[in-house]
Amino acid sequence: MSQQVRLGDVLGSNHEEDFKNFDLTEIHEVLEQLRDIDAIDLAHAEMLQQQSLRGADILIGYLSQMVKTVGYLESKVNSTKNKVSLEYVAPDGARTTVDMKKWAGESSPEVEAVQIKLAEAKAGKIVLERKYEILIKSHHHFKDIAAGLRKTILGYSSGTSNAGEGYE
Repeated sequence: MSQQVRLGDVLGSNHEEDFKNFDLTEIHEVLEQLRDIDAIDLAHAEMLQQQSLRGADILIGYLSQMVKTVGYLESKVNSTKNKVSLEYVAPDGARTTVDMKKWAGESSPEVEAVQIKLAEAKAGKIVLERKYEILIKSHHHFKDIAAGLRKTILGYSSGTSNAGEGYE
C-alpha cells in the first residue's frame, strides 16, 4: 500500500516557504529536452506529452506553496506597517501626529524588508506560472502531433468517423 499524501504535505508546513531553494532541476531537464527534441513517432510523441505533464505536476506543488507564501507576506507587510505605525513616537518628544505615524510605518526598514521578500515571492511565482504554461502548451502540441500520427500512420481517428474508414 502506498504512503498517504495529504494536502498539507503538498502545501508545506511553514507560512513562508523557502521558495528560493525549490528544486527546478527536473523542470529544467524537461524543458531542455522538449526544446531540443522533435517527436519522431507516436510512442515518442506520447512520451513527450507525459514528460510535459510530469513537469507541470511538479510546478503545481510549488505554485501552491508560492500562493500561500505571497498571501502570508502580504498580510505580514500590513501587520508590520501597522505595528510600526502604532509604536512610533516623535523622537524630539513633540506631539506625534497621525501623518507622522503613517509615514513611519510606510518608511520603516522592517516593512521594507518584508516588501522585498514579497516582491521576490511574486517574481518567483510568475517564473513558475510561465514555466507551467510552457509545459501545458508543449503537452498540447505533442498531443496534436500524436493525434496526427495516429490518423495518418495508423488510419485511426479519435473523433467521430464512419466505422471501418481507413481500413480495408
